Amino acid sequence: MADLRPDSAATRSTLNGLKESQEFTMTTSCRTEEPISDRSGPAVLIGVTPAEGPDTLQRLGIPFIWVIDTEDEEPAPVQGAIQVLRAPFYDDPLSVLRLPLPGSVCGVFSFTEFGSWPAALLSEALALPTVPSRAVLRTRNKLLMRRALTSQFNKPAFGIAGHDEPADEDFPLIVKPVEGTASRGVELLADHSTWRARKGDLNGLMWEQYIPGPEYSVEAVSFAGEHRILAITAKQTTGAPHFVEKRHEAPAPLAPDDAMEIHDCVIRCLDALEVTLGATHTEVKLNNGRATVIETHTRGGGDRIPLLTKLVTGLDQYELAVQSVVPWAEVKERAPVHARAAVHYFPWEEVTIDSIESADECRSLDGVAEIRLGVEGGETVPRWRHSHDRPGYVVAGGYDAEDLDQRIEAVTRQLRVTFH
Repeated sequence: MADLRPDSAATRSTLNGLKESQEFTMTTSCRTEEPISDRSGPAVLIGVTPAEGPDTLQRLGIPFIWVIDTEDEEPAPVQGAIQVLRAPFYDDPLSVLRLPLPGSVCGVFSFTEFGSWPAALLSEALALPTVPSRAVLRTRNKLLMRRALTSQFNKPAFGIAGHDEPADEDFPLIVKPVEGTASRGVELLADHSTWRARKGDLNGLMWEQYIPGPEYSVEAVSFAGEHRILAITAKQTTGAPHFVEKRHEAPAPLAPDDAMEIHDCVIRCLDALEVTLGATHTEVKLNNGRATVIETHTRGGGDRIPLLTKLVTGLDQYELAVQSVVPWAEVKERAPVHARAAVHYFPWEEVTIDSIESADECRSLDGVAEIRLGVEGGETVPRWRHSHDRPGYVVAGGYDAEDLDQRIEAVTRQLRVTFH
């Protein structure tokens, strides 16, 4: 078993080789003194999704109490889950503090957006290692995040509609909910006249200056204030007005200077927000050689991005996030499966599906890691306005960019879809 914490010999050896290609870096930042995890008790896992949560704890041999929201369906039995408890943490994050837990707990985990703050609160109450709850709040609330980052970054300009008036030089700008996920409510406003026409409908939404340029996500795990960058992923969206993500590819094709600029930008962001432990997913844009943080989350990315990271680096973000809390967890060192990997969303929209055939055959094609279809015959795919409108995806890998594109194209050719 390899010890993959930032100060281990295995990590230093890996780091030396990977730094040369500028596809990986780990930056030592402000170290913090964390509480010590007790290995005698079970873990607590908050949230029924993603499936990698219980799978990771089971794989690492850590028994856990599974906390699911009262709105969620009962999960299928999972080896390692010694008890299932319910709490309405979606609406009442403090409800997790009233759970009948044993006297000894080794760590509290959540890999889902709505479980991250309850997990931090419970960890702090139990004096267990955790990302600070204030850091989670800053990542959940985009206005708090922007205010916390003003000490490190002077862009973009931002404000709240109905309270702060953008200047002419702030256009074009993006409006979005202060708290939101999956690209819901995100919209581009091109100029002041459009703003004035829509102003009455936007009160309470956050606005910020639109940053042009390509967009990337950065997957990291922090260990006691040291941030380890695992991968940089390139992102493609539908563009204005809603910017729904339609493809992610890793590793991002970046010049060494651009990769270092993105690395440094993310480290400064995580430091400013006081992120000290666990997984993070940070979205940035690169414009004229300068990186700007769009948003960050104290969890792994959605859209199967942690799987892309694992395919091209061998590093499992979920396992490393667990190890950041319980250092005695033994994480396996794995070789990369592919040189490049991508998740590609099937581009159907504003159609009614008649039938979808041959998906199982496509799953056996070279390089295909996963195919998921979220629609079936008789269902209508709307125009994409947010991530949940997308009808399905394929995850595939290849030995270079051209090979990867050919393997994804082979799936789209063989997948027989009829619609009207």
